[in-house]
This record gives sequence, C-alpha cells and structure tokens, in this order.
Amino acid sequence: MAIADRKPSLCGLSDERHESQRVAVNLLGRYMLEDRREFPCQVVDMSPGGMAVIAPVNGDEGERVIAYVDQVGRLEGTIVRLFENGFAARFRATARKRERLAAQLARFAKREVPGAATESRNG
Repeated sequence: MAIADRKPSLCGLSDERHESQRVAVNLLGRYMLEDRREFPCQVVDMSPGGMAVIAPVNGDEGERVIAYVDQVGRLEGTIVRLFENGFAARFRATARKRERLAAQLARFAKREVPGAATESRNG
C-alpha cells in the first residue's frame, strides 16, 4: 500500500497538546532518522512548531529526525510522540524560520497553494 493511500490514525494527538494551531495538509516528502536510514512520508498536519507524519518506520521518542517536505523544504526536529502508522515531531528552528513557516501554513489554510490543504471550509 502506498503511503498516500494510507489513512492516518492520529490517536492521542489532541489539539490541547499543541502550542499553536495545526493546519491539515497533504504533503509528501522524505525523512531521515539518526541512523541515516531514509523513508518516504506524508505530512498530514503541521504547525510552526511541529508536524504529524504518516511513515513506514517510526523512530524512537526523543530521536532526531530530518525531513524534506514538498513545498516546505528541510525541517529538523525531535520525535515527541508515536502513533499507529507514524509519529509527531517538534521542530528545532529559529524564530525567523517559524515565522516563515507560519506564513506558509496560513496560505495553505486559505488554499492559496493548490492541493496543500485537505480540509474544505464551508462559507
């Protein structure tokens, strides 16, 4: 089964755990774990502080991860939670990088980037 065909199971990823609002996205990419193994992934939601990823192989909580995400670029962080079919990571980024990511996510939420947002908004 292709990663894009998998349905995310985000058990335990409630909004109250996040410092900033997450935006539902459907972005493909690759990630590398500390042991330098690389895998394809699909980012299903993102905030300026972190992301949830559908992944074929989970790392360990506390493990460093580097992701290259389409339309976003290189993101570095730490795995903070594991869930079925993936993990959540908190970014290690400068304030400037977080600000740029926040602006990009605002565009995704407004659907200014074709195909980026997965949730439709009525109204």
